[in-house]
Amino acid sequence: MLPPKKGKDKDSQQIVSLGVYCNAPGIQSAEKQAQKLASQLALKEFRWDEWGSSQSKNRDRSGYWIEEFETDYFNRKERNKQSQTTWDTDYNHIFKRLDPDETLTREALIQLVLTTDPDTRQRQRAVMAASSLAKFAEIEVDLGRYKGNYSYLKNNHRILPTEEEIIKYYWSIPNPHWQRVFGLMAAYGISNHELFHVDLDSLLQPPGHLVSRYRKKHYGVRRIYCLYPEWYEDWELYKHVDLPRVTGKNNRDLGHRVTTQFRRYNLCKAGDLRHCWAIRAMSFIPDSMAARMMAHEIQVHNKTYKRWIDKHDEDRFYQLLINRSDRPKPPTV
Repeated sequence: MLPPKKGKDKDSQQIVSLGVYCNAPGIQSAEKQAQKLASQLALKEFRWDEWGSSQSKNRDRSGYWIEEFETDYFNRKERNKQSQTTWDTDYNHIFKRLDPDETLTREALIQLVLTTDPDTRQRQRAVMAASSLAKFAEIEVDLGRYKGNYSYLKNNHRILPTEEEIIKYYWSIPNPHWQRVFGLMAAYGISNHELFHVDLDSLLQPPGHLVSRYRKKHYGVRRIYCLYPEWYEDWELYKHVDLPRVTGKNNRDLGHRVTTQFRRYNLCKAGDLRHCWAIRAMSFIPDSMAARMMAHEIQVHNKTYKRWIDKHDEDRFYQLLINRSDRPKPPTV
């Protein structure tokens, strides 16, 4: 029984229209609203102006569905720095292009995708995010046709620093905390945000395998080899040096702080050190081990890093192989 509306004088059974779709998220939303309504009745705080037609209209808004989608997303995933970064980068960055007060429609989602340039990473993200939101709100629309042909493999102009240049960069850094950042990233191939998810105490004892808990749910706790092992000694990575005090609400923010500081010191790109470690690892360990240490699948490892092998690397690998005492030999007759 609900309180009377204006012009009525007694409580009665009445219909409250919520304006949600008859699907899983809509039913979930209706259950929440029913609990809210019951609470208001029990506390004698129910007011019809909160449950009129405007309530129904609000549930058609893009802003409403984005909020519901975010709630559902983090109901299925633990909210931490990694998942927050994924949400901010792959979803919310795209959803910000929608007017939160406009009705979420098939046409609005198509226009959202078309605000990005064709054949780009941004277009790929927009299609993925908009398709996920459409599926959640049960809006029938095929956005796959707008995805295009973007591939990160198209960029073939990356020039990586030589090993000699990496050493010079290391010794050019005047701040010991940022020098330690550079040293860890160069010697262990960690990314600019994984840096803040490693156990620095694991370096205190030789041989200096770095323990990382980054992406622990996917790959467990990982040990990463120092390549070259000499850098562990030369750069005294076994000594405790605090990392710089940086702030960031997610991994993207933390990585950006590192990238900015590298630019200030006129160093190579932060990501170049990871690429160099991956190529260097080919001389030391199997690809499957290197991929695990870098926290990704071997297919990603091979596609992403092997394409940067140049003639110099090929010649070096060849010399390593032919000088092995246990290499295959031709038969004698």
